[in-house]
Amino acid sequence: MKKRLTGLVILVCACAVIFGIAVFVIVPRAAGISLPYHWANIPLGQPRTLVHQYLGKPSDTTQALTDGWVAKRENGDYQLTLTYNSDSVSTAYKLYFNYHLGFFHKQYLLVEK
Repeated sequence: MKKRLTGLVILVCACAVIFGIAVFVIVPRAAGISLPYHWANIPLGQPRTLVHQYLGKPSDTTQALTDGWVAKRENGDYQLTLTYNSDSVSTAYKLYFNYHLGFFHKQYLLVEK
């Protein structure tokens, strides 16, 4: 009986380690590799109208100096936030991946420039 319990504890621990490696190591690296097509080269230093021509219409324009885009995937979504200066020239961006697996949710910052 004690051997079965020990074996079960070892199996549960091994599964937890594999799940942890998958969620905290493999998922962020895979998300960084499979970026949406135009999001690999974000045009910094360009006017807002040119950025909209390149990336399309933003899904979030609630703030005056930022635009946001979202690309949905099976296990999560990519979120791009672009910041502009007062002359409407792109100055910085952040690219996130929001991972969803059942009850588990995690947000990864992939790129910040």
